[in-house]
Amino acid sequence: MRVGRPWTTFGRGACVLLLLGVTGCSAASGDEAPERQDSPLAAEASLRPPRAVDSILSLFDQTASVVEGEVTDVRSEYSPRTGPWTVVTLGNVRAHLGAAPRELRLKQAGGVLPDGRQLVVSHVPRFVRGGRYVVFLRNTGWSLSPVLDEHAFRVESVAGREVLVGAEGGLVAGLGSAGVRQTAPVFETVDLMGARPALRAEAQARGAPEGMEREAFLSLLQSHLRARGLAVTGAFREEPVTTASSLSVPVTPAVASPVVPGAVPLQPERDVPPGQP
Repeated sequence: MRVGRPWTTFGRGACVLLLLGVTGCSAASGDEAPERQDSPLAAEASLRPPRAVDSILSLFDQTASVVEGEVTDVRSEYSPRTGPWTVVTLGNVRAHLGAAPRELRLKQAGGVLPDGRQLVVSHVPRFVRGGRYVVFLRNTGWSLSPVLDEHAFRVESVAGREVLVGAEGGLVAGLGSAGVRQTAPVFETVDLMGARPALRAEAQARGAPEGMEREAFLSLLQSHLRARGLAVTGAFREEPVTTASSLSVPVTPAVASPVVPGAVPLQPERDVPPGQP
């Protein structure tokens, strides 16, 4: 069943999808939302604007810290003023570059609406509850996610080696002039419910391409900074800029479409079942 084209542009080429019949999630109403959700957001004028990450220098220049932590909680927050957000809590955090507290809240655009539908924003990384991640945190203003350009890499064991997996399922393979290099996809992408992805069938049949071990990649980051005489600077900001609101996006579901559990939404590129990337 098709329910129309509920997507539109949001920020730097991002798209928004309004999915019907999402279950297994909860969203607070405006009255039930945590008080901090309605606190004043960061003043936009005082923050350096983000730029595209198109080189290793632009990567380091916009990085406040590189941290590693475990996803201890993923929850939705909603208020009439700012719309739906998903808050990912990282616990047992340690900073490999820069500084960070022992626990972090990563607040990202999109989440569950009061009527049970889910607003999904592209270019915002999805996290697996219980997964361990290496995350690059922004030192700039932001409106979608404090994670720098989807640089949230899940730690996985492949052939007895700890490797890092990117948003599209590829393994981190090193650093190049354009930034972090990744292999062709090895794992499936994280679905909307946050289940841990499986190895792709072709990777199981032919063997996964070689990715860098986690410790080797972190050591390589530090070596690049030392060789170039650079350091990550600035501070990670927990709140988006004042203009950020999921509700500012004119997302329009299909005309006269009821909320139908199990309905298949039409996405920009292909039809897929709910809960799939």
